[in-house]
Order: sequence, then C-alpha cells, then structure tokens
Amino acid sequence: MTNHFYSINRGKSGLTPSDITRATSSTSGDDIELRLADGASLTRKDVILALEAFEKLWHDPGSAPGGTNFPAL
Repeated sequence: MTNHFYSINRGKSGLTPSDITRATSSTSGDDIELRLADGASLTRKDVILALEAFEKLWHDPGSAPGGTNFPAL
C-alpha cells in the first residue's frame, strides 16, 4: 500500500496550491509533514477529526502523553 505525504514549509499559508507538496514518499526538505496511509481506508472525516485532535493537543501540550515535548509555538 502507498502512503501519501502532504507537507508545507514554515512561513507558507497554504492559500495557494503551490504552498503544499503532495507526494508518495517523504519530502525531507519541508518543515511540517502529514502522512496518510492509503490501506487504512481513511475517510475525509477521519482525517479532519485527527487534525482537530492534534490542534487541541497543540493548544494544551500538557495534556499530551509524555508531557510537553513539543516545540514552542
């Protein structure tokens, strides 16, 4: 099964399609990357719920398993 990687560099807004890189392998040159497993039968809703969970975690890093091992925002 193939994975899909979506990545963006710091300072980009994502407002234009060229801000986001989509590939089937990791792009080690970009700052932030999201990997989606094709074989997992993910729906759009699954991905949105996961992203919302990450967003909550970033707002309250103390609630993360293992504490606050996140870069400062």
